Amino acid sequence: MKTVTKHNLKLNLKEATSSLLEMARNSYWNKISDNTSYIISEIVNDERNFFDKRIARKKANEKKQPKSLEQITAELKDFYENLYDINLYIYKSEKESTIIEIQYYPKSSLEPDFYETVKENNPMLHCKVGLPNYRRNDTDKFDINWELGGIRHEWNSFLGKIRFKIWGYKREIRKKLRRV
Repeated sequence: MKTVTKHNLKLNLKEATSSLLEMARNSYWNKISDNTSYIISEIVNDERNFFDKRIARKKANEKKQPKSLEQITAELKDFYENLYDINLYIYKSEKESTIIEIQYYPKSSLEPDFYETVKENNPMLHCKVGLPNYRRNDTDKFDINWELGGIRHEWNSFLGKIRFKIWGYKREIRKKLRRV
């Protein structure tokens, strides 16, 4: 987590991008390009679950035109005073380019009491790697574009559900054997 000022925003985003790409290379099996562009999204509080939010986010992001770091920095500076949190994720990666999604949480979305305590604070900056529910352990590498869906993601989700059911069944058997 980093705190950024309006003056060092571009530098911090550039450093965070490098960190994010390195994190991604440790988690994904895909080749990840250093040729980056950016899209921007607001984090909205609503009642939808994670899966519905992911689908809606994908639809919205497909309509966005990726921009350069300079363009995104200028856009963020326009409402810098209202930024509470900035999160960088890899939205999509191909051999020749990587699109990074910058999600921001506005201070105006905070509870009024909490807003009063943080209204003068600079925004925080985070890099995050999304993890699929079928990931078995910390060394498992997976497809960087898993959130976009596709046959590989569906197949791995299916296998993950089967593994979970088998694990639950074996767990119940062990519990019964302990009681005896």
